Amino acid sequence: MYLFPITIFDYIFWVYVDSGATFSIINAKEAGDVGIQWQQGKKQMIVVGDGSFIPVYLNEIPVKIDIWEVTATIGFSERLGVGFNILGRTGIFDQFQVCFNDHIRKVTFQKI
Repeated sequence: MYLFPITIFDYIFWVYVDSGATFSIINAKEAGDVGIQWQQGKKQMIVVGDGSFIPVYLNEIPVKIDIWEVTATIGFSERLGVGFNILGRTGIFDQFQVCFNDHIRKVTFQKI
């Protein structure tokens, strides 16, 4: 599992880097606990791995990955049931070269 720290509004969120996920989704409770107004985003129903739908509020917000800050679409959901936050492709993989090194079990980001 590739866990990586990202920073949103000066708070560090640990995310699972998932090249198979379209969207990045952060647990709404965790976001709310640090004062992020996640409900202000556009509500959309997203299909998750088991085929069910969950409500996600999509927000265009600044995200810091390593030393780079970019604006990306980040979703927040009260129904994210996997137990970890997800960093998906939209708004992230088009701004970074993402390298998964299975040998040393590490993921790296390089701004493009």
